[in-house]
Amino acid sequence: MDVDILNAVAAKMKKYKIEARFDTGFDRLTTIGTGGKICIAIFPDSERKLVKTLRYLRKMGVDTVVLGRGSNVLAADGYFDGAVVVTVRANNFRIRGNTMTACCGASTAAMAKALAERGLSGGEFLSCLPGTAGGAAVSNAGCFGQDIKSIFCSAKALYGDKLIRLSAQECHFGKRDSIFKHKDIIVLSVKLKFTRSSRQAVLDAVAEMRRNKASAQPLNARSAGCVLYHDNVAVSRLIDEMGFKGYRVGGAEVSAKHAGFVLNIDKATSLDIYLIIRRLQQELWDRYGLIAKREVRLINFEDENDIFSKREK
Repeated sequence: MDVDILNAVAAKMKKYKIEARFDTGFDRLTTIGTGGKICIAIFPDSERKLVKTLRYLRKMGVDTVVLGRGSNVLAADGYFDGAVVVTVRANNFRIRGNTMTACCGASTAAMAKALAERGLSGGEFLSCLPGTAGGAAVSNAGCFGQDIKSIFCSAKALYGDKLIRLSAQECHFGKRDSIFKHKDIIVLSVKLKFTRSSRQAVLDAVAEMRRNKASAQPLNARSAGCVLYHDNVAVSRLIDEMGFKGYRVGGAEVSAKHAGFVLNIDKATSLDIYLIIRRLQQELWDRYGLIAKREVRLINFEDENDIFSKREK
């Protein structure tokens, strides 16, 4: 980034009373714990400041990435010469009746806890997601038969410099997919709807989901969650059948507990993890003719020649 632009951004963030860091990297901002250094990371603590930040960076022509808890992200090992806007401090939410309005940086776990305390059902799965309201909407996150689409009312978003509101239908939710993955639309907040139940029934459902998750997934290891998916086929089962549990590249390894996870077990690089993902995609194609889509979001990768991305189109 041009030094004059960087200085201008830093000065503007100081004026807005928004923290900016110059000494961090994606390894500190993602659950997988890999990735290169970042020119500037910015931490707005409200939706208003988030909008002001994004509009200013757009005006200045700064290459910008918006990040929540970084739980479904793989950033390249190289230097990112732009701004990373981290939303986790813009984390307020409120419940009125059967609906919740949550800022994009709200913790899904905190949301689930508040819903359970009020006996609101339909969002139990949120307790199993290590992410944010915004990230969950972008990927239509879900598990155990529940997902964001099933509880979604609307989203407030930033499209260019314009504030817009999108209905569930306009978000074009699919399996781990939404319009936000395909257009430069940034989720600012979401409105979700739930059904009345009892506090104990919701707490029991949450506890069962969490037990099932703990028994099936490597929760004590660093990962970005499941790395691949298919609309109609259980990809992790095929990876297991192909014998890839325990397959290793550098410090990264396919989980022996759940074949859908690639773990950072020994100071892995993002390249280690990426090479495993590509190998799994290639093997699934060669053996089954299956195009497995990446569930993880790639950042700062030069991926224009990815044959699987072209096939997906």
